Amino acid sequence: MPSPTIRLLHFADVHFGVENYGRFDPDSGMNSRLVDFREALKKAIRIAIDSDVEIAIFSGDAYKTRDPNQTHQREFAACLSMLTSEGIPVVMLAGNHDIPNTKGRANAIEIFGALAGHQVHVIDSPDVRVLTTSKGNTIQVAGMPYLIKSLILSREEYKDKGVQDTTALVVDRYSAGINMLATKCDATLPTVLMGHFSVNNARLSANQVGYLTNEPEVPLSVLTQAPFDYVALGHIHRFQDLNKGQQPPVVYSGSVERIDFGEKNEEKGVCIVDLAKGDAVVKHVVVPTRPFIEIEADVTESGEEPTEKLLKAIGRQSIENAVVKISYRIKSEQLPYLRDPDIRSALEAAFMIVAIHKDIVRDTDAVRSKLLTESLDPLQALGTYFDTRETLKDRKDELLGYAEPLLRELESEESVLGA
Repeated sequence: MPSPTIRLLHFADVHFGVENYGRFDPDSGMNSRLVDFREALKKAIRIAIDSDVEIAIFSGDAYKTRDPNQTHQREFAACLSMLTSEGIPVVMLAGNHDIPNTKGRANAIEIFGALAGHQVHVIDSPDVRVLTTSKGNTIQVAGMPYLIKSLILSREEYKDKGVQDTTALVVDRYSAGINMLATKCDATLPTVLMGHFSVNNARLSANQVGYLTNEPEVPLSVLTQAPFDYVALGHIHRFQDLNKGQQPPVVYSGSVERIDFGEKNEEKGVCIVDLAKGDAVVKHVVVPTRPFIEIEADVTESGEEPTEKLLKAIGRQSIENAVVKISYRIKSEQLPYLRDPDIRSALEAAFMIVAIHKDIVRDTDAVRSKLLTESLDPLQALGTYFDTRETLKDRKDELLGYAEPLLRELESEESVLGA
């Protein structure tokens, strides 16, 4: 008899506590970015409930830090209660932002398992759970949490290992743990493998490129083994299926909100999965989030007033309620013609202007560039300099007339001395 199809929600990397580009929100009394992250998660959960999911899989990183404050905990708990109040069980996996660096300390998410009882299941060590969904269906969940490298390498026998050796050692620990989970699973049940780690050939979110270096990367083949029917990953903020078109899907759901401008072009959301034994169908659901807009313009070309060119560049973007950054190139002699009030007025619809950066091309820069790249005699060089000076170029011919006999006299003196 075929197994029933189970619809589940897969989400990860919520990161409550990120306050980049935030400000005080008078309505909530909280940082506006916490409100953004909360609202994005609430939208995702509402979509999942409306889609009739019967279990939720959270693949790690509830908070920005391992020590969230009470406000962050309260807001995250309120979001989870939207699911549990509908009778939808939640399985939570410990990610690197959830696990303390010191043995014996409580992790950031285990309190939910203690308070919510049978409704919330926390996996903070390799484990297999057989659970009943809100519709009475049976599902098997295997969890492989993030491994803290420093704790693994604190053993005496590992202390002198190099970077490559230690990275390979952690990968071996992940592989051994996942293989162990596979042997513990009931091969007849629809099975989800949860993981919070990097996988070979996964594409990093743009803002993660700078800090996820020397990261242990688990081989894809370890994840696609039987009896896993769906692999629900967290840790990398970009949505992707690493086994696309094949079974089982190996999916990073991505984060639910943007962290910074590195993610400005990435769609954020969650995954809705229809799971049966031997088959999983994944849909990435995009959640509306606050836009991050970066405007770049070059107003150095002649022929149009610089303010108008910059206003046109702003007008080409939809900046309403967005976090906005502007960079533009302008000549120094154009600066007096720049109308800052008009530019500020054009940006009023934005939520926040985080930077307006002027790259000023100075006259001396242009002269130096031309003198270095062209072979000019002194009179030509002087003429080029006059061309770049607004106060001198109209008198160029007159000034060159004074300069020419002086230069010729110097050249004559040099030739006599040389003889």
